[in-house]
Amino acid sequence: MLKKEAIILGIVLVSAMILPLIIEDVYSTPTRSIPPIVSTEWLYNNLSLSNLVILDIRSAELYNAGHIPGAINVPDVMWYVNPPFSDTFPWMEMPPEDYLKELIGNASITPDSWVVVVGSTSGPLVPIPVALYSTGGITRVAMTLLYAGIENVAILDGGYEKWVEDEYSVETTPNIPTPTTYTGTLNTEMIVSKEYVASKIGEAIIVDARDLEVYLGFIQEPWCARVGHIPTARSFPTPWLWDLNLNATGTGVNYTTYKSEDVLSDLTALIVGTNKSAEIIVHCGVGGYASTMYFVLSEVLNYTNVKMYDGSAQEWTSDFELPVVYEYLGSEYMDLQGNYTGLQDDYNNLQDSYNELQDDYNELQDDYNELQDKYDELAASTLPAYLVWILAATTVIFLLVSVYLAAKLRAKS
Repeated sequence: MLKKEAIILGIVLVSAMILPLIIEDVYSTPTRSIPPIVSTEWLYNNLSLSNLVILDIRSAELYNAGHIPGAINVPDVMWYVNPPFSDTFPWMEMPPEDYLKELIGNASITPDSWVVVVGSTSGPLVPIPVALYSTGGITRVAMTLLYAGIENVAILDGGYEKWVEDEYSVETTPNIPTPTTYTGTLNTEMIVSKEYVASKIGEAIIVDARDLEVYLGFIQEPWCARVGHIPTARSFPTPWLWDLNLNATGTGVNYTTYKSEDVLSDLTALIVGTNKSAEIIVHCGVGGYASTMYFVLSEVLNYTNVKMYDGSAQEWTSDFELPVVYEYLGSEYMDLQGNYTGLQDDYNNLQDSYNELQDDYNELQDDYNELQDKYDELAASTLPAYLVWILAATTVIFLLVSVYLAAKLRAKS
């Protein structure tokens, strides 16, 4: 009897240890029926799906100029509050629940919809990397939909530009969705506060998705009050996840695609590690790049405990009670950068002076050319010099002969 009770007790204890893991796995891993990143070919082959919603987040102007057949338009700026460069920060924050649910319902999206987010992945790289920011904006909307409780959210690899590049058809007639009432439940645990991040320093894996030189403190982004990064944060720049199809000059991008899943997995394993259940907190400058990092880690690579610090470096560096660290070379680099900027200004001033002198020279050259043209016209309208001399000599000879003959006639008479 005691043996049977011991066996039962053992089963109960083992179940008590295993059940929480099973429950955690059930809640942290969504039931996904659509690939997180879909190709243009996949989307073309599935255009007729009844529950498919193609969400074009480009501006209304670009959407009306041409879009994927069946796509609806809800521009990206409608999917967050405090847009970039507004007076209120942190920028690009999750919208209030009532607003978000109404926005989703008006787009005819339900919790069972398969949503493919389409945006722009092209644009210049200098002086501002518009192409990269736009590509990050696509996952920002996708993550917002995941936050709203929609499980099957995907992004179109390469965006609208890749669809056009692959010569699939487009249309210009707007598609107007039929509003519905959205009833999904928000996944509020996805988003964490600065207080939560501060409490997890040294415990959770904190990923800084900004560019490496920003992470090191070599460059201060204009929306951050200080240089540096959160202590213990690991640098994993979001642009490392992408392949850029560059234009002929290399200064712009035709379209942007994601690296293969194998490459993403290997790269992530080196920086983040291979423990898929470890707590990971991602952040960036204001919330764009971080959404891409979240989407890749959580949806593509199936890390099950990923969170996003939405306030990101903009909020963190503005709170001077919170710590930041940076490489000491950063200040020296900034000094050198300042000296370089000064020299660049001097060079530009000299270049301006040279251009002014060049303009003066060009004006003098034009005046000279006008005089040369007038001289050529005058020369063309008169006899050549040697003909003038021949005519003069002939005249003199004629006069001399005339005088000679006149003298001879006078002598005979």
